[in-house]
Amino acid sequence: MAKSQLDYEKIRQLRDQGWKLDQIAKEVGGTKGAVSKALKKMGRAVAKAAVEAAPKYENKCDQATEHLLFLCNKARTELDWIEESVVPSTTDEYRNWQDQKLKFAAEMRKLISSIADIGYKLFQAEEIREILQIIDKEIGNESQECQKRIRDRIYQRRAIRFPSQFN
Repeated sequence: MAKSQLDYEKIRQLRDQGWKLDQIAKEVGGTKGAVSKALKKMGRAVAKAAVEAAPKYENKCDQATEHLLFLCNKARTELDWIEESVVPSTTDEYRNWQDQKLKFAAEMRKLISSIADIGYKLFQAEEIREILQIIDKEIGNESQECQKRIRDRIYQRRAIRFPSQFN
């Protein structure tokens, strides 16, 4: 039985549009494995894992940011309540309230710092995703030998950074 030829250009276009392997396979009339092999031959699957992981990472960072903002608002509400409800005096109770207010302010600074860190990481994740998409697209334009060298170097680098995933 002769193997049917897959339309590599159509596979490339669908992948560039963000289609998943099973969707492409159904569209071109092939198997998921055949589409995967075709993408590998074109060098299109090199950065797939990182590119696909970026939105999940962004979503988790967004959720963490929302949670930290919620906590900031709660702390701000507490500070406002202390400010409005506690009458200034020289008593120990008032000093305890002042101490509590300072602790809340310190916690808010920590939360704001965490939010800034998450924002910076989101920016970096978006930059990396865009760069990987450019690299992924350009690798497909290179010779098979060049594609193999690039893939080998990327996999070597991944094995160094994430050895447990490659054992």
